[in-house]
Amino acid sequence: NDQSIKTANQVDDLVNNIIFGVILVVVVLMFFLGFRNALFVGFAIPLSMFMSLTILSSLGFTLNTMVLFGLVMGLGMLVDNGIVVVENVYRLMDEEGMSRIEAAKKGIGEIAFPIIISTATTVAAFIPLGLWPGLMGQFMIYFPITLSVVLGSSLFVAIFFNSVLVSQFM
Repeated sequence: NDQSIKTANQVDDLVNNIIFGVILVVVVLMFFLGFRNALFVGFAIPLSMFMSLTILSSLGFTLNTMVLFGLVMGLGMLVDNGIVVVENVYRLMDEEGMSRIEAAKKGIGEIAFPIIISTATTVAAFIPLGLWPGLMGQFMIYFPITLSVVLGSSLFVAIFFNSVLVSQFM
């Protein structure tokens, strides 16, 4: 019953999806925000995943099927917060002529609460999966926790790391 080879293949697939996701996000956003701003958003993906894996490891989670599924599903959602932050700061700099630091402060201040609420509602949608009783509940609890950690990491990276990056390099 050794599943290590299957798990190793799933982890390799996850890493490939992360790399491919970063490339696609940067390429698509290049057309709308420019190359440098697309890199800021692209930076959020590996950093959020690294933070998520660190937190999950500290919680004692192993890379089982549900954790990997939560990581893959979260990969598609974690870029949203970074896009909103970078686009709002870019808009303030471009349309209102603010300096980088001014635009970053005002931009983050304008959208911090809405993206926190947006992330919380997405997490809340998956809470019932963790409340199942019995054996199925013991199996499913990993998915909503993993997704919550991924989205929380994304929120943290968007508000703190992306705001610092855009205030210094945009």
